[in-house]
Amino acid sequence: MASSRIVLSRLGGSAMVGSLSVLLIGLVTLNLLLLIVPLAVLALTATELLAFDWATRDFGPSWFRWQRFENSSEVRIDSVGSMALDLERVRPGGAYLEVFDPHPDAFEVVRGSPRLLTWWSGSTPVRLAYFYRPRQRGRFRLGPTIIVAHDPLGFAFRVTKLENRWEVLVTPTLSVEEAMAVPPGPGGPAEAYRRRVGPGTEFRSLREYQPSDDARKIAWRRSGLEKIYVREHEEEAHPDLLLLLDTGWEMRLGVPGDEALEQGVEAATILAGQAVAESDRVALLTFADRMVEYVPPQRGPRGAEVLTEAFGRVSLAPAAFDLPAALAAAQERLAAPTVVILFSTLLTVGGPIEGAIAALRTRGHRLVALCPELATLFPPEEDALAARTMQFARVPVEHEVDQRVQRLRDARAVVVQYPAPQLGAIAADLLAWIATGGGSA
Repeated sequence: MASSRIVLSRLGGSAMVGSLSVLLIGLVTLNLLLLIVPLAVLALTATELLAFDWATRDFGPSWFRWQRFENSSEVRIDSVGSMALDLERVRPGGAYLEVFDPHPDAFEVVRGSPRLLTWWSGSTPVRLAYFYRPRQRGRFRLGPTIIVAHDPLGFAFRVTKLENRWEVLVTPTLSVEEAMAVPPGPGGPAEAYRRRVGPGTEFRSLREYQPSDDARKIAWRRSGLEKIYVREHEEEAHPDLLLLLDTGWEMRLGVPGDEALEQGVEAATILAGQAVAESDRVALLTFADRMVEYVPPQRGPRGAEVLTEAFGRVSLAPAAFDLPAALAAAQERLAAPTVVILFSTLLTVGGPIEGAIAALRTRGHRLVALCPELATLFPPEEDALAARTMQFARVPVEHEVDQRVQRLRDARAVVVQYPAPQLGAIAADLLAWIATGGGSA
């Protein structure tokens, strides 16, 4: 890689401009002192620049060997991640170097520093290490590392960068402690809570035949002349959950860092954590105008980890949300009766949604939609005029949302409109509501 050009620093520029100005005044006034001093400063500055240019003529990545180590690749929101970088000079000699490892604005450095300014002599390795706390969910890149070589007097500098980028996935906080707490005894209370006797396909036990039993359940191989036994099966007390996240462009509404999409991810994380703690199976589907990602039904601590990583990857797509296509994609992947929980502003919901919901219900699935009240996505305006202007602009949009909400309800879907600040409480109550049959047809 070719070396970058030298750049005058503020001190070097000031020295050049100041010397030329004083020299001009000396020429006008024919003052010998005003001629000698600026000429000496100009000569010193020019000599320093030429010497620095010659010494760093091939300055670039080839000067260094580097290695990132002990770096966090996945960090939870508000937890602490680490970043460390070892640098070693290949070329002999000394140089005044500044090392800087760029990081996103969403990362707050809590210990150490991503910047190092030092005189670097010989091949002594230098370590740059710091700890940071991420404040936003998503996928972020750190680096490339930028190295600036300064001349000893601070008149100029030369810049190069090391292509050593590092990717960090920041995930929401999904607690798995409750899911890891296995109750005592075979199956335990959690298993009893999940299952009940019914028309399921999972064998439970044998019992004596009663006149009201279906003859197709008779266990002929276990039965004899004196006693006849029937097979008793069990079914899931709770349906599976599919968390359907609208990642279309309308989910950008809201305060930066707390948009509708971020609130949807937060609610989905709460639901997933509760369901995993109850040993339920949870799937995730992110969809815009097409499927972005599908995570099959997960259960247990390992399933919680898989869902957590998937939540961290959720991002906005530059397209409108297509609910009929999303429900069709979900239906193709669902086997057991499932409650599909949709997180969406419903601003771009259209098309044959009635037929899509009916097809879903025919297969024994149900749709529950969580839609934020648009007025609560933004903080209240302090100025009365601004508040009236915002309300005036919001009315037609809210009218469109109300129409789509009514369409979903007419198609026998459950729609919950909630104030955005109460999303956590709504999500916490939803699973219990479904478990008690609230989401049944």
